[in-house]
Amino acid sequence: MRYVLEGTWSGYHSVQRRVVHREVIRKPIELSCIQYTDGTTLQIYVREARPRERVQEINGYGSLIRQALRLNKSFVTVNELQERHPT
Repeated sequence: MRYVLEGTWSGYHSVQRRVVHREVIRKPIELSCIQYTDGTTLQIYVREARPRERVQEINGYGSLIRQALRLNKSFVTVNELQERHPT
């Protein structure tokens, strides 16, 4: 089974909302949202890929999503990630 993970940035205004990350994954995940310090969010959506669907990947936020997945939560703030992985 294949799934499509899409990350949609909320933007500062509704007209700025857009997909900034898309990838194919092998199993569903629990993560649904990453919130930035400025109040914007990266909403995570997962759906089953259709048979023979060609998915145009957008590799924008893969490492951030992987860090957030390590916390095993559905809602994560960037501050939590910085506390766990200081720069």
